[in-house]
Amino acid sequence: MNKTSIFTALIMALIVSISFTGCKSQKKIAEEQAQAELLAKTNKAQADLKAMVGKEYASLDEVAADEARLEEIKSYNLEDAEVKELIGQVEKNLQMSREALEKKLAEEQKAKEEAQKTVVEEAQKRDIYYLLDNIAGSGSTQEGNLMITEALAMFAAPDVPVLIEIYNDGDIVDYDKPTTAQKYLDYLKDVKRNPDQIKEFKKDANGKITELILKKR
Repeated sequence: MNKTSIFTALIMALIVSISFTGCKSQKKIAEEQAQAELLAKTNKAQADLKAMVGKEYASLDEVAADEARLEEIKSYNLEDAEVKELIGQVEKNLQMSREALEKKLAEEQKAKEEAQKTVVEEAQKRDIYYLLDNIAGSGSTQEGNLMITEALAMFAAPDVPVLIEIYNDGDIVDYDKPTTAQKYLDYLKDVKRNPDQIKEFKKDANGKITELILKKR
């Protein structure tokens, strides 16, 4: 081998060596970068999970936001033991928080509906009492009969039971002799007296009164 060939071979060997060293350095840099990213992701996951472990939630939106973050962390498939343990604790806290908030919202909605129902019923009671009072105060038989016809339109039938409570002591309740809507309205027209206090009433699907309970004055 002449000097030129030897020199060329040395140059080629040097180039290969430099290339190999460069590739090795690039691979090492990539590995170190990946490890750094994994460490940062693990540390951030730990910090977020720790914040969620004992967190108290004020709304379902907050719960949903942390549920989404938890699912994101789980998708990383981190092998860190602390992360795995924290995930279990966070899942439990989120589930309990969601159930508590949903129960609270359901109770609030029920209370709101009950309050609205009470308002409507009180308004209906006033309407019924107004008609009964007008019948009792009618100026003539003809006028009274017209008002009775108007009032009966609120009942499912003329023979709907009307109960008049005369005694109430907790679970012990006594009623006057049962009567009907027609008979009670006729009674008010004839005796010209104020109607008894309306305690409660039941209605059918069409909004017609099926039972009227009064309290004796």
